[in-house]
Amino acid sequence: MASSPTKKKKFSPSSPQEVSIQITSLMDIFTTLLVFLMLNYAAEGAVVSIAESIKVPASKSQEEVHPAVAIAFNGKSLYVDGNVLIEDIAPYLNSDEMMIEPLYNVLNAQAESLKKIAEANKNVDFTGEILLQGDRQVPFRLLKKIIFTAGQAEYVNQSLVVFKEE
Repeated sequence: MASSPTKKKKFSPSSPQEVSIQITSLMDIFTTLLVFLMLNYAAEGAVVSIAESIKVPASKSQEEVHPAVAIAFNGKSLYVDGNVLIEDIAPYLNSDEMMIEPLYNVLNAQAESLKKIAEANKNVDFTGEILLQGDRQVPFRLLKKIIFTAGQAEYVNQSLVVFKEE
């Protein structure tokens, strides 16, 4: 009959042993967690960042946002993809000219670049999608000029970004 070792033998500090950490199981856990988070993040749709100075209107729309070129504007400034394009929009707002030249130049350059990418890569299509992020108080005249300018640069699929009401 086998007997159990005494406490003295069981916890003897006289025989130091090397302890190694098994990280294989930890890597499995982290990989599973990473895949789970990526799938959940992708299921939520695109994330749109909006400047603090822009208060977009609320809506009960059910459509999700698609990644596209973003034009943000308030009564003072105009942004393209988060970068300030025009700091003072007043001269363009008050003029009779429908085209906003700096905006057209940027959008046209981006459209040409995306078309070249679409020619080289068959998985990419130039859809002409654009996201308009306008302040609630912006004059309709400015919105009309921005839509006209985007259309001239071949961005004809235009969506207004709004807060989704529950």
